Amino acid sequence: MEEAPKKIPKHICLTNRRPLGISSDPEADIIAALADPDVLTMVRGLSKEEIGAPFTDGAFGMEEKRVNAAVRKMKDAGLICTHRIEDRHFYYLNRSRIRFLADSLNELAKEPQSE
Repeated sequence: MEEAPKKIPKHICLTNRRPLGISSDPEADIIAALADPDVLTMVRGLSKEEIGAPFTDGAFGMEEKRVNAAVRKMKDAGLICTHRIEDRHFYYLNRSRIRFLADSLNELAKEPQSE
């Protein structure tokens, strides 16, 4: 009897999806994503290392389903990037988006200048 072919594990691919939308309020998108504890866990973890998909063993102490949901939210907010090596996708933090938010918050925190 012939063995059934192994099912390829699914993972989230940031390539070949709908075009990245340009938000009218990118700060709100980033803050909304960061309000999710799983996204925040992913951001903290990805600030130290990139991860490879599929996430069958989970990542950063979260199981696969939570990781996939967090990656989708991060993608929508522009907080995650990907690159491929052969058939594997690797995900890393989009540090420029984090810097963008930090710069925006620093600007808001400035004292008003008197004239």
